[in-house]
Amino acid sequence: MVFGLKIWKVQGVSMAPVIPPGSFILATRWLSLLPIKEGHRLVIDHPKFGIIVKTVATIDKSGFIWSKGENEKSVPIEQLGPVNKHQILGRVISIFKPE
Repeated sequence: MVFGLKIWKVQGVSMAPVIPPGSFILATRWLSLLPIKEGHRLVIDHPKFGIIVKTVATIDKSGFIWSKGENEKSVPIEQLGPVNKHQILGRVISIFKPE
């Protein structure tokens, strides 16, 4: 990770069509230190599903982050459950889609 930036390769269809399978994303750790808001796309170290990319659906009153996929085949929000800010590996700043 250089300057807090990391490139990740996306597998699976849960974020398609926004982030199709085979895309690369550029994520930065330092932006995750700023307030996280609905609609932000995050790289999350999920306890059950491993490293995943999801969109913030909501942040509850306790500060837990609930996320969702962009595809109907994605795991539902309720199954993903909440994560805390310490599980955020970065915020997506750029998407490089396969041709």
